[in-house]
Formats: sequence, C-alpha cells, structure tokens
Amino acid sequence: MPQLKLGSTRGCCCQIFRRGSAQTLRRTHWLAGLLFACICLTLAGFLNTEFLGSITTVPPFGLEKTFNTIHTADNDLDTPGAFLRSPPQTIVAYSLERQVEMEQREQIVCNNLLGMRPMSSQIHRINAYWQSPPHSGLHLFSAHYDARLDNYHYVRIISMVEGHRNASIYCQIWYDREVLVLEALRLDIWASQWDSNASIDSDNPVMFSCPVPRNISIDTVKRERFPLGVSVTMKPCESPRTFLPIHTPQISSSESRRDFAVCVKGLDFQRRDMSVRIAEWLELNLILGADKFFVYVYSVHPNLKRVLEYYSSIGVLEVIPLSLPGKQPNRPRQRSRYLKTNLWQKRRDELVPYNDCYYRNLYSHRFVLPVDVDEVIVPVKTSTWNAMFQELFSENPNLLDKYSSFSVRNAYFFDDFPVTDQSDVPKYHHILRHTTRSANFSPGLESVKSFVSTDGALTVFNHYTLRILRPSTARNLVLDINVAQMNHYRATCSSDTVPGCHNNFLKYKKRDALVLRYANQLVRRLVAVLKNLYLV
Repeated sequence: MPQLKLGSTRGCCCQIFRRGSAQTLRRTHWLAGLLFACICLTLAGFLNTEFLGSITTVPPFGLEKTFNTIHTADNDLDTPGAFLRSPPQTIVAYSLERQVEMEQREQIVCNNLLGMRPMSSQIHRINAYWQSPPHSGLHLFSAHYDARLDNYHYVRIISMVEGHRNASIYCQIWYDREVLVLEALRLDIWASQWDSNASIDSDNPVMFSCPVPRNISIDTVKRERFPLGVSVTMKPCESPRTFLPIHTPQISSSESRRDFAVCVKGLDFQRRDMSVRIAEWLELNLILGADKFFVYVYSVHPNLKRVLEYYSSIGVLEVIPLSLPGKQPNRPRQRSRYLKTNLWQKRRDELVPYNDCYYRNLYSHRFVLPVDVDEVIVPVKTSTWNAMFQELFSENPNLLDKYSSFSVRNAYFFDDFPVTDQSDVPKYHHILRHTTRSANFSPGLESVKSFVSTDGALTVFNHYTLRILRPSTARNLVLDINVAQMNHYRATCSSDTVPGCHNNFLKYKKRDALVLRYANQLVRRLVAVLKNLYLV
C-alpha cells in the first residue's frame, strides 16, 4: 500500500481550512467533517511514515568504496539476500504489549485427553526425524520453549507445510498431570516474493507458536512447571498422533551464557571427501571465537564423519541428523540430485535447521551465527569476534537494544584466483593458500551473514533476522568493512549470479592476506587433528 506523505496531508488540511474560512455558515458542518478526516489522515500518515534516521548509501559497483561508519539498510525484500524493511521505531511503547495480548488464546477444556499422551508406537512419523498429524500436509520437526518475554511464554514449533494449506491447528501441551490445549499462531518463515514461480505443492517452512497462559508459564526462579512435550492436532480435543519433546531452556543469568554458537545447514557430501577442508574451517572458527558448532547432516563421506565425531567427542560440536519432509526424496543419491536441481525448495528446506538451531541456543549463547562451511567471518581491526563486539559495544552500549542481528559483508575468494604457496603452509590448507579476493564486496545486503542476537529474533534465515521479537528493534545493522569481512571461498560464480558476478567480482581482484595472521596457530592445530585421525 503506498505510504501517505506527511507533508502532503498537512498541506491538504491547511488548504481546506483556508478555503473553509471564506465559505458561508451553512457549509461549516461540512468543512468541520472534512477537516476532521484530514486530521485523521495526517495522523495515519505519521504512524506509517518510515523514520529512516541516519543511513549510509551502498556504493555502486565498480572498485570498492569503503564506508566511514557502520550503517543500517532499509530496502524492500526482493530476494533472500535483500533486506526486509525495518519497522518504524516510533510510537512503540505499547506495541509489544498490544501484540502479545492479541496473541493470547483461551484455554480449551478437553477432559477426554487426560492420560492420553501418545506412546511412541502411536506417533505418526513421516521418517525418523519428522512427524505429521495424519492427512494434514503438516510436518513437524522440533519444539522449543521460549520464555524471553516476561509473563508471556510460548512453545515454538518448527514445521513445514505442504502447499498453501492454512487450516487452524491446535497445541496440546503436556505436563506431568495435565494437558493444556490452545489454538496455535502461524508465522511463515518465507517470503512469497522470493520465489514467485513456486509450485502449489512446494513445502514451506512455518513456525507455529502456542501462547502459554500466565498462570501456567514456567517459574524461572523455582524452575517449576516445565512441559514435557507438545502434540499438534487439527481439532482441539482429538486423540493426538504426534508428540514432540520440548527443548526446555536451561534458564540462567546472561553472565553464564557463552558467546557464539555456529549453525551449519544440512551437509550433503556423500561422495566428496570434505574432511580436511571442514577440519581447517572448524579450527579457524574456533580460533576466531566459536564456542560450539551445531552441524545438521544428511549424509557425508566416512572421513568427514570421523572429523565430526572427533569434534563432537571434545565437546565443541553437536551433530543433528536431518532428512527431508513429506514427499521429498531421502535416498542419499536421489536426495543429492534433488537438492542440486530444486534450488528454491532447497532454500526453503534450509530454514528448518537454521531456526531449530537458533531456538536450541536461546539460553546457552548470546549469538547464533548461521553460516556455510565455505564462509569465514574475519575481524579486521581486532583478532577475535569477542574483541570485535567488545569494541563495538564500548562505542555504543545500546546496540543490542537497537538491532537484532549484526551483518558482515561478503568478499569472494574464488578457486580460480592465484594461490599463494608458502613453505610453512602445507598444501592441504585451502583457506591459508587462497589470499586473493574480489576487489569489490557484494553490494548492500547481498550474501551477508550475521551474528543473530538470541534476545532479538523471532525467526531467522540464511542472512540475518527474518522476523523481530520486539517491535522497537531493527532487523540488522551492517558492519563496516573496516570492522569485519566475510571471506567466501567459492569455486566460481554461482549459476544464478552470472554474468553480474563475472563483471563485478571475477574481473577485479586484489591480494588480501588478513587471514594469514592466524597461520602459525592454524597450521599447528590442524596438523595435530589430521594426524590424530590418520588423514595425513
């Protein structure tokens, strides 16, 4: 809907007032009514006006220009890499309260459900990792308890829905001695304009939220009233055929939380041996400040499986098995072909592990970083992520109150670019030997990756916060390239970015040895791991 400009409506009202002063008395009532309407329109225009504040314009293509400051962006959402418009940050004092009050649902009494919590044999499973109410087209992956808003708690269910089904669904939240039944709220984790040619049968990522009444919410002090799990049904009191254990938060003070959880979407390297590449990537991220990795896995080469098991054994990595829902294929070779040839469905599927990972870490980490295994966020002025944020927050202590995620711009390190051979860097190092990048950074928010605050997002996607938790918070802030950059180690341009990628990234290149500051430490750590696993 077009925005009503404040200046034009104010001018309209003034013009009518001047005209009205010259009219006869018999038109007074008509003018008064019209004036009242203009006042209402002016107020409406004010409420819908976007207050852009201080925004730095993204430079055009060509040789890269450097921003002087960190900046926000405010463009319409056109592609998964474009920005969702930040909400107006005025008149929000009541917005959160009003929003959550509107989301509350009356509890439904279902006496027939007492003692009817489904046993494992009664659960309707699509495959090992997905459940579904029969004949519903609804596929359930995981459930999480969200107690971030005082007095307003939710059970969040990460799901996929076949096509455009939009029927009401109900949550049956199970406690030791009772069951709580409510209608669920639906929030799509996808924007329709990302894929305007989508099939009506596409599986779409959705988060269902079950608002828990205040008198039943978890007592975070006494740690009482933790729900056991949730069933999803199409009618409120019907016998459940699903049961998702709820990932119950280990609620603790913010001081005891770790800093950075790294989320990796489904790995599908059944034939290709990525063991050394990913071991190097893991070690570099540990040096930079990663506390723990959450790696979702379809199927991987035996050597890579050994690498993942090793890092899991030392407590810095958790493997979460993953499959595709619904009618999508799950035989490994067929699934690999399917994911390569169905790009938009693949992108939809990726949002399930990303949002599951985000909610797994609400209370254990301050930030979640959804990133691919060919991407590394490297601080420029500091040497670790922690030091980078300490410097940012020392300059502006209120950044976390203003922004839900902190985005880092993308620079390509293509395989075709010159490789640097150094006598003290073994040839199995990919990252340390690729020190030539595109001279241009990707423009604006294209291909950024972000540190997402676990206090600020409602849903996430590959690049930054998708939906915010609190209306007063902007979705993201893009860090200056003098603060951090994202090194993207790709083979070549992706098929959907040619020829623009060739003209703007392959054409211009420059040496970038920033990562070599970690060379001694990374070489020493990686060779120890590879020898331990008999991979060198």
